[in-house]
Amino acid sequence: MKSLRTLGTAVVLCLATVLTGCGGDSNPKGLYVAKTADGLDIKMKRYRPTPNHSFRNSTPILLFPGITLNFNQFDVYSPPWLNSYHYKLPADAPAWAKNDPIIQDDNLKYFSMAHYLYLRGYDVWMANYRGVGRGDFDSDEGHPNTNLDVWCALDYPAAVDKVRAVTGKKPVIGGHSTGGLCAYLYLQGYSLDASIVKQGDYIPHATASAALAAQRNANVAGFLGIDPAGAPILAYEWLIDNPLIWDILALEWYIDLDTILPYAMSLLPPVITSGAIDLVFKLVTQLADAFPSFFPHWADLFGALDFWRTGNMNGYVEDFHARIAFSSFYLGGFAQYADWGTNGVFREFWQNGAENQNLVNPPDQAPGDGYYYFDTNMSRMTVPAFSVFSDASGLVDTDTMVDTLYNGKTYNSKDAWIEVPGSGHIDVVNGNASPTVAFPAIADWLDSL
Repeated sequence: MKSLRTLGTAVVLCLATVLTGCGGDSNPKGLYVAKTADGLDIKMKRYRPTPNHSFRNSTPILLFPGITLNFNQFDVYSPPWLNSYHYKLPADAPAWAKNDPIIQDDNLKYFSMAHYLYLRGYDVWMANYRGVGRGDFDSDEGHPNTNLDVWCALDYPAAVDKVRAVTGKKPVIGGHSTGGLCAYLYLQGYSLDASIVKQGDYIPHATASAALAAQRNANVAGFLGIDPAGAPILAYEWLIDNPLIWDILALEWYIDLDTILPYAMSLLPPVITSGAIDLVFKLVTQLADAFPSFFPHWADLFGALDFWRTGNMNGYVEDFHARIAFSSFYLGGFAQYADWGTNGVFREFWQNGAENQNLVNPPDQAPGDGYYYFDTNMSRMTVPAFSVFSDASGLVDTDTMVDTLYNGKTYNSKDAWIEVPGSGHIDVVNGNASPTVAFPAIADWLDSL
């Protein structure tokens, strides 16, 4: 009878999991869905090299991408339908790469941050904001008035809550550029009224709660920023700071690159894509390096554009970015960065609030103006923090962000940061130096927590 009961239990369990193949893998793609407070689905991927590998039962690492990118920037690979990727590991590649069967099968995985951290024993989660992603990992679009505040105040908390619910562990949170920005705003207790956002008429003013910040810091193991974004250093600000440009930036536009790029890139072989990227950005870097030091910084146009050091990135990885990792965005996000860079402020979107929804030109900062300023409550961030900064100052300047982030947050003895020589804002994530400099530094810091 006991054996019959055991058999019956097995049959019941098998029927209950029939869609998984009676004990097979129910989630071969690692797809998870987080629900935002305004009812949208945010798509997430829990990394493992293949469905035959297990998910890590260890500290979760949650990463969000930069603006105009999706989470594929953290997991470089050779697209299976593209037979022209034939990258070979360099002769001096470290032993962990040469001996790894996944990298032996696809050498381009050498540049995957997700894969490296998995090899070091960490449970890597990657998430796409609303409106970002492709295929099964395409997050819900939301309203075209979406801006960085919506991404940070609604999408980021949903993803953190999902990771904690699934794993039962405190995650290390962060990401690249905007992903880092959203993480440290999350730790400030940053929020929006989701019911107003859901209506789609306007975005309300952001708020930040000290109690919520304390709760979030208590539920998070640390902050990981890869060139985390802040107020950018721009050149020729007067070219942007005029009514025509602000009229354009104030438009509620969703730029759907995830629909456009797959078709457009199918017409171009990798050699053309990477060649064009190389030509443009190597010229920008050369002109930036040649800029006379005695000229004022506001005139350094090429320095401001020096955000992709293609000399520090393999051509196949460049093509991967153009073909797979570049993604959709909302114009409101770019409008905020433009406001910060031209007006010397660091705040929520200037059209937030019912009284500002038709305000085209961003106003100067004024006492009691109703806007939330991001650097005001940075001290509420108390968790250990680690950042990998790029050497170039295009889009993110190391000194500026060290002052904003590390001199602003509450000190923790495990706070640290590094700067990768010869790197730019884009390639610092998966450039030539990443597997030997950035990846090990990140993992070593994680090991110290």
